[in-house]
Amino acid sequence: MVDETHGLVTRDLALREVVERWQAFWNLEDIGRPLWLVPMSPGISPTRILNLPIRRFLQDRQTQLAGELELLAWRARAGLGDDFVPHLQPQQGTPVFASAFGCEVEFFDHTLPWAHPAIKADDPPEKVYELPAPAVTAGQLGDMLAFTDYFVDQTGGRYPIALTDLQGPLDTAYLVWDSCSFMTAMYTNPREVHHLMRLVTDLIIAFAKEQRARCPEFIPCHYPSLYLPDGRGIAISEDCLAVVGADVYREFALPYNSELAEEFGGLFIHSCGRFAHQFDNLAQIYQLRGLNFGVTEQGFGPLWERFGGKVAVVPHLGLNKDPHFESALEFVEHVFRQKTTNRGLCILASPTDPAATQDPAALGQFADRVRALVRQYA
Repeated sequence: MVDETHGLVTRDLALREVVERWQAFWNLEDIGRPLWLVPMSPGISPTRILNLPIRRFLQDRQTQLAGELELLAWRARAGLGDDFVPHLQPQQGTPVFASAFGCEVEFFDHTLPWAHPAIKADDPPEKVYELPAPAVTAGQLGDMLAFTDYFVDQTGGRYPIALTDLQGPLDTAYLVWDSCSFMTAMYTNPREVHHLMRLVTDLIIAFAKEQRARCPEFIPCHYPSLYLPDGRGIAISEDCLAVVGADVYREFALPYNSELAEEFGGLFIHSCGRFAHQFDNLAQIYQLRGLNFGVTEQGFGPLWERFGGKVAVVPHLGLNKDPHFESALEFVEHVFRQKTTNRGLCILASPTDPAATQDPAALGQFADRVRALVRQYA
């Protein structure tokens, strides 16, 4: 068992109050200020902040659990005072669901793993019918369930367990089938594309239920590191949202995403890129719970105008430089100046200097400045 002195966070009154704030957040109640996080994914951040080797961290459950617990202790030492709820997350990167369909996964020492498609560029579209309907233990998914059991056993179920990385039906299908061929098949072989989307959606539902069943407390959100109460939806990554047309998304993604929302009580979507052309489609998703996006890819203003106060809006800085912000604090002010309500707004703020994220004292000072802006613009 894990040493009880390892900086573990108890469920004290302060933590219960944070959880209550998240419950109000998802209810779109105005709690007097936006929620805010210095985002750290338990399943990824230890490799960056604690300099743990990526390959070993992802493949060895003991290393992964120790790293995640040390990250929580490191975070506590930094005294950030944000709205983070400590939790653990089994993690092996984006290919976990694709691997269940026979995709070869390649691990690296310098970056996250890649999936090689099971349906190659020169394969006929009909090869999709040869794919099995995977079990929830197929490929890396079996590892993620084993990691889940190990995390719960070693910590006595003390921490909530977050859903492992969940690329949504469209993103997963895009990994299983060579991406260019898959995009072409949406126009030339829609029946085969729908067949794969059906297989992927069924697997996502079955796996999420299985992982949930193994956790005393389950957070159905893989990214970002939000607290999403079980029963209020499920989070998916949908980066293809930005690169397909609205008509294609409406046919090949919207029905399956709405099915996930119906199954789990809502849908929270993370997407990189600019996806304003999908706003009408997103508005049709049954119980759309919220959207996470980079404001340097998808402008905050247009998205807020359409969805602000109606669903959770969770912006982060993003990777691109248009618009350009001199600092993360400038980004925070940019968002706060445009918001018209606190309801459903949670801002994710990390210092733009990577070195600051490796120094608890420096990160604590950054968090103090973010907190001051939260109060100023409350």
